[in-house]
Order: sequence, then C-alpha cells, then structure tokens
Amino acid sequence: MANFNTKRPMEEDSSDSSEEEEEENDSQDEEMGEDEQLGENDREIQVDFEGQSPIAEDFHGIKSLMHQLFLKAHINLSGLTELIIQQNYIGSILQQCVDNDEPDSDDEGNSLDEVFGITSVINLTHHKDVECIKEVKKYLLEKTQKKLSGLFDDPSNQIGLIFNERFINIPPQVSVPLLENLCKEIDEAKKSGKPFDFTHFILISKLHESTRKDPESRKKKVKGGATILWVNAEEEPISEMGEILGEYSVRSESDAAVSGTWDEDDEQFDPKRRIVLITAKQLPEVLIKIKEFLE
Repeated sequence: MANFNTKRPMEEDSSDSSEEEEEENDSQDEEMGEDEQLGENDREIQVDFEGQSPIAEDFHGIKSLMHQLFLKAHINLSGLTELIIQQNYIGSILQQCVDNDEPDSDDEGNSLDEVFGITSVINLTHHKDVECIKEVKKYLLEKTQKKLSGLFDDPSNQIGLIFNERFINIPPQVSVPLLENLCKEIDEAKKSGKPFDFTHFILISKLHESTRKDPESRKKKVKGGATILWVNAEEEPISEMGEILGEYSVRSESDAAVSGTWDEDDEQFDPKRRIVLITAKQLPEVLIKIKEFLE
C-alpha cells in the first residue's frame, strides 16, 4: 500500500495557558475579524498516514464512517461493513503510520489503530441478493426518484458504489493515492476473474449549500463566492464530470459536519447529499481532473 504524508490542524492545549492569558485571548478574539480567528488554527503538526487493507479489527472504525455517510438511513451498516472487510483485496483504510522508534503505550496503540478513512467499492450488481445491498439500492432509488431503475434492471450493467469517507479535518490530497490504489486493485481483481468489471460507478457526496436566498447571497454567487462547501473537496470535479441523479437535505438527521454558533447575519449552510453517476470509462479521466483540481 502507498504511504503518504499529510498535515492536520492542531488546537492549542489550554492546559498550557494561565487564566490571565485566557482572559486576554478572549478579549482579543472579540476584536478580531473572521479571517484572523481562522488563523489561530494555522499551527500544524506533521502526521504520516498509510493505506492498509481492511481487517476484522477495523470493523467499528469503518462502520462509524459508514454512519457518517448514511446517517439515519434504514441500512444495515454492520452488514455493509462486513462486505467491505470480506473483500479486503479491494480498497484501503487510512491509518496513522507506526513509528517503530517510539516506545509503545496503550494510548498510542489505540490512536495508531484508529481508522481515519475508508476508500473502497462494493459491486451492487454482484451482491444484489444480500440484504444490506437491497437496502442500499432501495435508498438510492428513493433519493433519485427511481432514475437508477433502468440501470439496475439491465443485467449487462455492473454497478459499483464508491466509498470515499474520512475524518473531516484530513486534507483532500490524501484521496489521490487512495483512489489511484483503488483503481489498480480493481484492474488486478478484474484480470483474476473477480466480480469487479464495472460499467458504472455511483458516488454519494457530502456537501453543504448556503441557505441564504437574499440579494447579497446571489451577488456572492455571481462573483464566484462559495455557495457550496464540499466535505471532500476532490468530489467536486467528479460531480462536474458525472451525471447528478439526486440531491437532498439531511438536516433532520443531525449531520454535524459543519457546526458552530451562528449569528443572524452569518452565512448558514444546509447539509446535503448528492448522488453522482459516472461510467467506468470516465474513471481514469476523473483521477486526472482530481489531481489538477488539488494542485
């Protein structure tokens, strides 16, 4: 599996500050603008991540990431997670690299074993009789107003559902080696006769769309201001290249990917999911577009 480095924001440790310093910081925060406040998290630590084949011990971490995507949908996430682990020759989990020079400890061991992301694909056609896949297909049909019916009903189609989930504070650049590795593993599995000769791929993207409909919001959109925030930035070019079959709010399901205390004049965002369809032939070009987009 490919190794790669990323940087993640680090919040200040409040235990190192005195009460006097905290009061002074609070006073300064009130006078600071939004850009300056964001700068407080500019401090970074170097964290090495690596892709690993999913194993049974990763069950709870992967299931948690599945819940992050599907929230309160009526889908057996345990069954879905087991399928991902059973086909562990396809896909990768994201874990922190182990530094063999550092002494072991229970706390460090728990952190190093944590699943920070999952990149994989499930063949919805091949597993059509599995109960959790039936639930996934029902979910997709409902959310696309049955636009996928023809695709699912055609026996010549092999449809893959791509999972591209990770913790929200991990930069999108980590997606490139993970997706590249996924494509290589799909090709290898296909050559060995395994059921990964896909014709189409479905991706469920997480995004947040501005809820403001006033003239100021429209002005910002015309000037190129962001009215959509992508949880996984690399999925924006996928959406542009693919066919959007459905988009729906998940606000009622308590999606907390973008949170905070909102003032009346603040831009507010509605958490949504977008279902995108691409063909298998588009996948190599999609990877190229993602790389260009993230440069």
